[in-house]
Amino acid sequence: MALFQNEDHKKKTIWIIIGATILLIIIIRFVFGITNVFRILLFLMQAVLLIGFLFGMGYLFYHLFIKKQKFDPTYINKKKLLDACKKCKLDNLNGFFLSGDRGHSRVRIGTIKGYCRLQVIKKVYEYEEKVDKKSGEKYRVVKTRINERGEPVQVYTAEKMEQDAFRVRPKGFLSMFTEDMIIRISPQMHDELIGDVTAYGLSLIPISEYWYINTDYLAIPETDTAILVEALRSSYHEGLKELHEIVQKAIGLDSRHKKEVENKSLMELPEAQNIGRK
Repeated sequence: MALFQNEDHKKKTIWIIIGATILLIIIIRFVFGITNVFRILLFLMQAVLLIGFLFGMGYLFYHLFIKKQKFDPTYINKKKLLDACKKCKLDNLNGFFLSGDRGHSRVRIGTIKGYCRLQVIKKVYEYEEKVDKKSGEKYRVVKTRINERGEPVQVYTAEKMEQDAFRVRPKGFLSMFTEDMIIRISPQMHDELIGDVTAYGLSLIPISEYWYINTDYLAIPETDTAILVEALRSSYHEGLKELHEIVQKAIGLDSRHKKEVENKSLMELPEAQNIGRK
């Protein structure tokens, strides 16, 4: 049933495109008086280029002057990791593949444009065994302790683990207009770093700004903890940076701020300055 629905949708789309093209040609013929086929095609190309240029300029103007730039620590970390992977790229790496399953051979994700190895934090929880009073069955739960506010918190230790980060340019022509992917994966979950690299997974799953293989999707102690710790570190550094700027302005060592204050005072009327002194 779904197959017939897809075919009907394709037919409707084709008929809509044909109808829109015919309508556009009629408008060009009777409104602009163009009858030559080549001149019609040239006119369409010029119109498409002009509209694309206007949309591009509007998009650029919006992102540069109108759109609010917010602080996103995870995206900033991704940009830094993209740069690190590019600088540390191994020259012998080519394509990035997934191993697939029995019915499908390995799948090409794209071309490796960078690589680096990093250490991340993971949580290792402590468990305790309990017995169900009714059934007598044993089960494990995460240990908890009472903090200084009287709240139960889970008991865990933070450990370091190694992780490989691949900067991958997705396959396809349109990938030149998109940002490269950062695929984060354990060194044990891919083959040797020679030529084409194959990861042992069926698919890639996006988590925050990064991509992981499907088996890591619910590995919260490894994936989410690492992302949150990295974001927290970037937030601390950004806070220290802003604090430094505030202190520089307060003690008058920020030359740019000092010049702005002087220009503002010069723009005030002498009467207003005298009133302010009184």
